[in-house]
Amino acid sequence: MGRQQRKERAASSGDPHKAAIIKLMREFTHSHDPYTVFADFVEVSAIAISSKVDKSQFEVREKRYLEIVGKYKREEVNRFAAMFAELQMSYRTRIDAIGDPGSGHEPAGGLGDVLGEIFMALKLGNARAGQFFTPYSVSLLMAMMTVGDGASIREQGFVTLQEPACGSAGMVVATAQAMHQAGLNYPETLHATCVDIDPRCVHMAYVQLLC
Repeated sequence: MGRQQRKERAASSGDPHKAAIIKLMREFTHSHDPYTVFADFVEVSAIAISSKVDKSQFEVREKRYLEIVGKYKREEVNRFAAMFAELQMSYRTRIDAIGDPGSGHEPAGGLGDVLGEIFMALKLGNARAGQFFTPYSVSLLMAMMTVGDGASIREQGFVTLQEPACGSAGMVVATAQAMHQAGLNYPETLHATCVDIDPRCVHMAYVQLLC
């Protein structure tokens, strides 16, 4: 087993849905550049979500969707749909596993940064731009130190988070998990603003936070 395969296996360890996404991604490599495939995957996934909640932009985004999928064969477009379904199932499994807020039941990996880990496992980062995603365990540790027992958030009733270089929104996900561990209902008390200079990262963050 080569170094890259070991890296991919480590990234998908314990999550069959993440492993399935990596496997499906590798099936594209014979005919398409992996960097472009991943960028197209997260963009069409973002468009699919946005089309359901923002009808005012539907026509513009539908045109963009057709431009992207026009580069691929039907079976490859279906592969994108399968990858998106696996991502949704990964997060559904993780959310179900962590239980109620403050329950103390936090399985290994927690909510996790699924897309960020896949991105790094496939070596798609831009080293020249310093584009490396923080390991989720580090993000979670930082978030737990910041949130603490959640007392200050309870007192105020909510918390805002500004991410000027959000990447795949791993830090936002980690903050949500830290709040959950502190017994806070993060969908009702966390407002996050995510910004990035890379459109691909914006799509990753959007998809990951709305899965």
